[in-house]
Amino acid sequence: MSNKKLICFDVDGTLTETKSSWAFLTGNLGCPVEKVVEIYEKTKNGSMSFEEGVDSLEKMYFESGKASKQNIQDIFNKISLRDDAKETVDHLKQSGYGVYLISGSIDLYLDIVAQKVGADGFFGHASFDFDNSGVLAKINYGREQGPTKARQIKELSRKLDVPDRQVIFVGDSRNDIEAFKLTGNGIAIYPYDRELEEIAWKKIKSLSEIKDILQ
Repeated sequence: MSNKKLICFDVDGTLTETKSSWAFLTGNLGCPVEKVVEIYEKTKNGSMSFEEGVDSLEKMYFESGKASKQNIQDIFNKISLRDDAKETVDHLKQSGYGVYLISGSIDLYLDIVAQKVGADGFFGHASFDFDNSGVLAKINYGREQGPTKARQIKELSRKLDVPDRQVIFVGDSRNDIEAFKLTGNGIAIYPYDRELEEIAWKKIKSLSEIKDILQ
C-alpha cells in the first residue's frame, strides 16, 4: 500500500458557490444563459450534433463582442469560492496530501481557481484558443465528463504512484459518479445530486468537515 496521499476536487458547486462556470461566463458576456442549456439538451438528445453545439457556443460568445481573454479572465475572477475552500486545502497540504482539481470546466478558469486555493494542479474538460488580438477563436470541448474524470484520475494516480482506491474525490453532481465508483472514496458535498448520494463514501455540508474525516 502506498503511503502517498491524494485528494481531488470537482470545482463548480464543490469549491465554489457557483454551480456552473459556463452559465456564469455566458451571463457575464451578455448572452442568454438559457441558450447554453438549450444547446446542452439538444446535443444530449441527439437533435444537434456535438460539433454543432460547440460551434453554436463559439458563435454566440464571439458575437457578444466581449469574448477577449482578458475579459474572460476578469469574469472568472469574480466567481466566489466557498468560505472554507482555501483553509481546507491548506490543511490538507499541511497533512501531506497532494491536491488536484478535476473538473468539466475550462482550463483558463481552473488555473485561476487552482491558484486561489493553492492546488498542486488541475485537469479540465475544455480549453479556449485565442487569436493574435486576444479574442476567442475556438472552444475545444471534450465529450462525456464522467468517463473523462475517471481517466484523468487514473493518469494522475499512475503519475504520482497512488492506487486508484486510495484517491479521495470530492464532488456534487452526477458527472462525478464515475470518479466515485473508481475510487470508492467519494465525498459528496451538499447540495449534491441524489444519484451521487447513493454511492458516496461520506456526505458533508461544508468543506471543513473533510479535516475531521481525514484525520
